[in-house]
Amino acid sequence: MDWKQLVLSKHEVIGNKWEKISSEIEKETGEIVKPSAIRGFIRNEKMKATKPVIESSDLLKLLDKPHAIDELVNKSGLSKRIILAQIEDYKDAGYNIEEIDGTYQLSKYIVPKDNEYSADWNGNKIIKFGVVSDTHLCSNDQQLTHLNSFYDLLVKEGISECYHAGDISEGVNMRQGHQYEVFKQGVDQQARYIIENYPERAEIKTYYITGNHDHSGIKSAGVDIGRMINNEREDLIYLGKQSARVMLTPNCSMDLVHPLDGASYAISYSTQKYIDSLSGGSKSSILIIGHHHKSFMLPVYRNIAAFEAGTFQKQTKWMQGKRLAANVGGWILEVEVDSEGTIKRCKGEFIPYYKFIENDY
Repeated sequence: MDWKQLVLSKHEVIGNKWEKISSEIEKETGEIVKPSAIRGFIRNEKMKATKPVIESSDLLKLLDKPHAIDELVNKSGLSKRIILAQIEDYKDAGYNIEEIDGTYQLSKYIVPKDNEYSADWNGNKIIKFGVVSDTHLCSNDQQLTHLNSFYDLLVKEGISECYHAGDISEGVNMRQGHQYEVFKQGVDQQARYIIENYPERAEIKTYYITGNHDHSGIKSAGVDIGRMINNEREDLIYLGKQSARVMLTPNCSMDLVHPLDGASYAISYSTQKYIDSLSGGSKSSILIIGHHHKSFMLPVYRNIAAFEAGTFQKQTKWMQGKRLAANVGGWILEVEVDSEGTIKRCKGEFIPYYKFIENDY
């Protein structure tokens, strides 16, 4: 059987697990097909098959306003089963469709949710992982070369997990004239660029939340770029919008947060105020904060080890005008836990990059 036909049959069962498909093809045929080639083939097949989800009635247009399922059935002429299936297809394509009290709507709002992910802890007493944030890919000022260098370092250090604290993309229409600050226009183009260019290492999985720049697609068109990326990259795992709690062990939690505040006169001020706002029972052991493009460590404040995550976007003209510095680089964190997974120590090393690259596309 031709490997492409085998890929199609495997994809129907396994889904977007490119590395697993590649491994199974090699076992069955002896032929080595790279995961990236499999992903590209499936993407092209999907593009060939692309057609309007419904032709007689535009379900997506109906979803601009909240509708109960019975109303959608009456207005579209489709069955409940088909409508629910097509809503799932829209979600898979990145549309931010919410169900609230039995009604469905294409939402252009960021609805806060409790996002939690449990890491696969194997009992190791030393947990080591990377941290990045604010990569702002598709910005004219992105530093993709340095981001790739950081991932190469993670591979060298034997690190298999990296956590991203939001703004994986530059986003759209962030302010007047913003279109001149990006080299890819629109959510679709930016998602495609990130899918094809975000560092991909066989040894590493990246777990990410989305930030305010990423949310611009939801606000303008109801499209969640985080979900679009997740659908086509097995190594990029979407944890949710704006924040997520990661259980590194059953007794050691880490919060990824992309706040909505602005820069403060002191680098630590925003982080301190955020921690002050937390109630005693809701605190995590480790706090990772994006958005501010700063890097620093607050070792222990209210029993939390806090880190400003830095950025991989050099200082923009807009930031220069606001007198805001950009600390380009990423963190390598090392956490020591006891036999029950309770944190004993946490230390961090920031990997800085000082020489910036123009037009680093």
